Amino acid sequence: MSDSSEPAPPFAAPPRPARGVLSADDLITLNEEIAGMARAGLPLDQGLAALAREMGGGRLQQVTDQLAADLQSGLTLPQALQRQQGRVPPFYAALLAAGIRSGRIGDVLATMTFYARSIADFRASVASALFYPAVVLALGLALMIFVGFAVLPQFVQVFQEFKLRLPLLTQVLVFIGQYPLEILVLPVALAVVGVVTTWWGLQSGPRGRVLWARFVYGLPLAGTLIRSARLAAFADLLGILVDQSIPLPEALGLAAAASSDPLLTEGGDRIANDLRQGLPLGKALEQHGLVPQLVVWMIGFGEKQGTLGSALHQVAQLYRRQAEVRANLLRTVLPPLLIVAIAGTLGLLFIFGLMAPMGSLLEGLSGTKIGRK
Repeated sequence: MSDSSEPAPPFAAPPRPARGVLSADDLITLNEEIAGMARAGLPLDQGLAALAREMGGGRLQQVTDQLAADLQSGLTLPQALQRQQGRVPPFYAALLAAGIRSGRIGDVLATMTFYARSIADFRASVASALFYPAVVLALGLALMIFVGFAVLPQFVQVFQEFKLRLPLLTQVLVFIGQYPLEILVLPVALAVVGVVTTWWGLQSGPRGRVLWARFVYGLPLAGTLIRSARLAAFADLLGILVDQSIPLPEALGLAAAASSDPLLTEGGDRIANDLRQGLPLGKALEQHGLVPQLVVWMIGFGEKQGTLGSALHQVAQLYRRQAEVRANLLRTVLPPLLIVAIAGTLGLLFIFGLMAPMGSLLEGLSGTKIGRK
């Protein structure tokens, strides 16, 4: 194959312009195609070129075609992947380079496929866990707004026509029925706009991304779920890089750059510098306070025992289990609780706030008819 037998060119090819990151499914497909060609002993430049011609278009087709062109020009596969900055994660090229050096390219590709699939499946599980409660909450808010616009005004009209003496709760509901837009819709709209604007403003800089991440992690259930999922992905990838004998500072930098956790991404360079100065990984992580103490202890113990890769995979399994437990809780327990809470609130308001005055009105009308008889 051209990527393993030919020496690396004595120059660093500039990166190609990136027009979008490959999705997880595209990255898995690309990795499986490269792995299949490597196992079959096929020349990658010709195989990828033929594969690109079979694809209809899209980002994956562009990346595959560009990889084939770079391989035909004399670049190694890791160097060709490095030119895909912004489309292919940097750790992918580093892993392939390590696999080529060790002669275990097939094992590395298989590990990469397993990792990419597990991360994609896990992210889908987390997203679905957050989606169901959000839908129930949105429907509950929509129902309250509908009641405010369609139901309350009818009762308000009846109360005003008969000039009933209303209890405090009913007076509050009457006031809401008179101004449903200002009381029910505008606060929700302003809250959504405020959250989106704050998020957009904080994403413009590293400090803002860190502040937003700390806010999200402070949310009950959902914040812990997101934090656990990100820690699991970071520890798993770092463990894979360590298993492939990539130098620890470089491995830490690659894993941090690939992490969706802004705390780890922004602190990765500082930790990598500490590692280059001889500080153990556990101490460096503890010094910067980017991960929980349990992670620090497990990593520090693994370093002392010479089993850092295994310790990192164990950390990943621990936090993946925590995230799965919280995901199941959000998916199975929270939506019914929200439904009961919303239905109970609306029911109590309807019974005590609206039907009680109507009952007094009916009693009054009934008494009037009896007096006339």
